[in-house]
Amino acid sequence: LIIGKDNRIFYHQLDQAGLNDQTLMETSFDREGITKVIEQAKRNAKDVTKFTVIIKPTDDAVYKNFVDILDEMAITKSEQYGVTDIKPWEKAIYDKKVGGSTPAPAQ
Repeated sequence: LIIGKDNRIFYHQLDQAGLNDQTLMETSFDREGITKVIEQAKRNAKDVTKFTVIIKPTDDAVYKNFVDILDEMAITKSEQYGVTDIKPWEKAIYDKKVGGSTPAPAQ
């Protein structure tokens, strides 16, 4: 899961070769969105006991969206999850999908 700017959330289950702006999927922060995505991925897992969600907040993400995803882990009973940085190749696709990211000016 990639938590992006403007309350946007993206997901994929691909490696670097398979990920592009068409295969990086977007959903919403609600029952019909991210909850369904997680539940579907869990159902399709070869071994549900090893099902793990990787959460990758971008620099553009807001803390509330991160907390919402942690709530989703409880709602979907996904006890195995990790939080890590978005990989450079994922960030390039994310930036392409959202139209690039500009750092906020220092204050």
